[in-house]
Amino acid sequence: MTGERTHSCVCGKMHWRIAREAPGTHLVCYCEDCQTAARFLKHQITRLDSDGGSEIFQTLPAYFEFLEGLEHLAAIRLGPKGLLRWYAGCCGTPIANTLPTSTLPFVGAILPPGADGYGPIKALVNTVGTASHIKETGVLAAHLSIVRGILRARLPGGKRTSPFFDTSGTSIVVPRVLNRHERNAARPG
Repeated sequence: MTGERTHSCVCGKMHWRIAREAPGTHLVCYCEDCQTAARFLKHQITRLDSDGGSEIFQTLPAYFEFLEGLEHLAAIRLGPKGLLRWYAGCCGTPIANTLPTSTLPFVGAILPPGADGYGPIKALVNTVGTASHIKETGVLAAHLSIVRGILRARLPGGKRTSPFFDTSGTSIVVPRVLNRHERNAARPG
């Protein structure tokens, strides 16, 4: 990979990068689940904007690479059927969201607010609740962009590899499923 965008966890034990040529959509999500995950991991200050939005770059996992500290990788799910929310187990820094299996290649890289190098924010999504004063925009284009990417990756010769799953499609770490009490304690509001 050349021209990468490099990131690290807060304590510096984990480093990862997203290739500069990675196709994707830069958006901000204001959903309760993104806020709950950041709050549970105690990173609402480092990963949520002042309105509770999570800045995300949606792309294909083949463009995402761990450089150092993979042994610290951990994952949570807010419920038994939720997204896998990957984070640095050493310090709780949110890293990315994926679907529970690698069948549909997708990664939503969690960025610090105001991250450089990903182009303009193209969509504001899930703006109900704490961000109801923000107008939702670009939702259809964001969804179509990621669906196009997933379909391209699933075609023969597509980029289907993922640093989050082994070759059989199983997550490389067993996610912790939050119980109702943990989830409710971390919910915004």
